[in-house]
Amino acid sequence: MGATTRSAAVVELGRVERSKRDKRERLIRAARKLFQTKGFEATTTSEIAELADVAKGTLFFHAKSKEALLVMMFREDVGQAIDRGFAKVPDAPLIEQLIYVFGVMLKQNQRNLSLARVFAKQLAFVRGERQSVDAVMGGLYQKLGGLIERAKDRGEIARDVDSALLGHNLFALYFAFMVLWLGSGEPSPEAQRPSLRRMIELQLKGAIRPDSNILPRNRN
Repeated sequence: MGATTRSAAVVELGRVERSKRDKRERLIRAARKLFQTKGFEATTTSEIAELADVAKGTLFFHAKSKEALLVMMFREDVGQAIDRGFAKVPDAPLIEQLIYVFGVMLKQNQRNLSLARVFAKQLAFVRGERQSVDAVMGGLYQKLGGLIERAKDRGEIARDVDSALLGHNLFALYFAFMVLWLGSGEPSPEAQRPSLRRMIELQLKGAIRPDSNILPRNRN
């Protein structure tokens, strides 16, 4: 193959890749708009393909289902918000770091309340695309665990605390707070009570005396 032929092949490959990327982005934009206006359940793949101006077969080439498109949005919106939050974690006590990271995630939800409600309602029950959702959540739990481990080094958290389990508990509190806020109809989470800070503070403080016999000593 001559240099000219190779160059033409590279140009053509680049054109094909750009076309694929353009169609994928159009499909995500179309699905995003329809999920917000019609709701996830009422939206069909045919409507998404029509709004994106692509053939239905093209939709299935990029995404096997509307659930797959929803997960793509989740990875873009929530995944990027997680990355932004942890990229600028303040040099501060753990509680302030957690409030900062979760605050960035809440602000992302605040930008698009309709889609945030779809995420909260649908993603827990996604099955075919579970691996992609788990990858985002696994990254979040790992980053939370890192914050907790560093807090242990500073003497803020007891060494015998299971960092991974505490990270899961902290996210569970965040998620419960987020769902209560999204269900309240309020445009901002600031008015939600109890506040996320109060909920996290109680988790970090603990609710039983160290000498309490309320819980069995050997527990998993």
